[in-house]
Amino acid sequence: MLRISKLFITILFSLLLFNTSAQDIHFTQFYAAPLQINPAKTGFITGDYRLAASYRNQWSSVTIPYVTAIGSMELSFTTGKKKKDIFGTGFMLFNDKAGDSRFNTTYIGIPLALNFSIDKFNKQYFGIGIMGAYCLSNISYDQLRWDEQYEGGTFTEVFPIGTNDFYDVSAGLEYNTLIDKSNNFTAGVAVYHLLKPNQTFNDDASSRVFRKLIVNAGANLGMGNKFSAYPKLMYVRQGPYQEIIVGYLQRYSLNYNYLNDYGIYFGAMMRWDDAFIFVTKLDLNKFSMGISYDVNFSRLALVSKGRGGPEISVMYTNHIPGMHKKKIFCPRF
Repeated sequence: MLRISKLFITILFSLLLFNTSAQDIHFTQFYAAPLQINPAKTGFITGDYRLAASYRNQWSSVTIPYVTAIGSMELSFTTGKKKKDIFGTGFMLFNDKAGDSRFNTTYIGIPLALNFSIDKFNKQYFGIGIMGAYCLSNISYDQLRWDEQYEGGTFTEVFPIGTNDFYDVSAGLEYNTLIDKSNNFTAGVAVYHLLKPNQTFNDDASSRVFRKLIVNAGANLGMGNKFSAYPKLMYVRQGPYQEIIVGYLQRYSLNYNYLNDYGIYFGAMMRWDDAFIFVTKLDLNKFSMGISYDVNFSRLALVSKGRGGPEISVMYTNHIPGMHKKKIFCPRF
């Protein structure tokens, strides 16, 4: 267990040595959109189902805002001869609208995952997941203007078809060690757009979606009865673009019992070379809600005045009456 944890930590901090360039479409609270960062996370929960949603509004101080929303549902089942393994399936819907062209992307994914117990005490799990998806994009030319649209008073621009769609496949691996209810560690790697699908409005066969590598890690470190530390990291590389988010949340328990299920978090994160992020989160039994705000410091800050954008996330996990409750305790990463 210790060797595996050291290997993940070495790889993750080695990635920090690269220069980064942040991407426009992302979620700051990446841990609240689990299927977007690794399909192997599907169904690895304390309960029988999980509902999650996030909403982000970015760059409204600069231009027509980029509005991004995601929603997901997961189901979790015990499996294997001794019912120690966890099988998960679910559904994810992602939508993004960007800029004057109202460039709209809708992404629908169906994930499957299996997390194997790799020790006799059910303290360590190795997960593998895959997700098939369908993506539909469209663009509106009504609000776009060019210098030479008209010739002799006649509209001469010829636009390509404003709709494109493709099918997609993604896969991921994840390792979890559940030391106890107060100390846990998770790390995973996923690759999205494995087949590099074609995305074009002009019948261009060379217009391929870059594969996207995502590495994420997190921990839950107990600090007595009332306090817990939650360090987090995510690295993304897609073609020539890179993104790194590092952060820390401090949780204060509002009650202390077997589940420790009420708590409040305060913390800060940083998107490398792009933004400082202030985060707060609230656990109310089965329900969690997070709020964050990006303060931009990249070159765009000259026009954005530092106003990046707010983000809201919600998550709800519970049991289905009559189903067998899981013996494992999956922490809130």
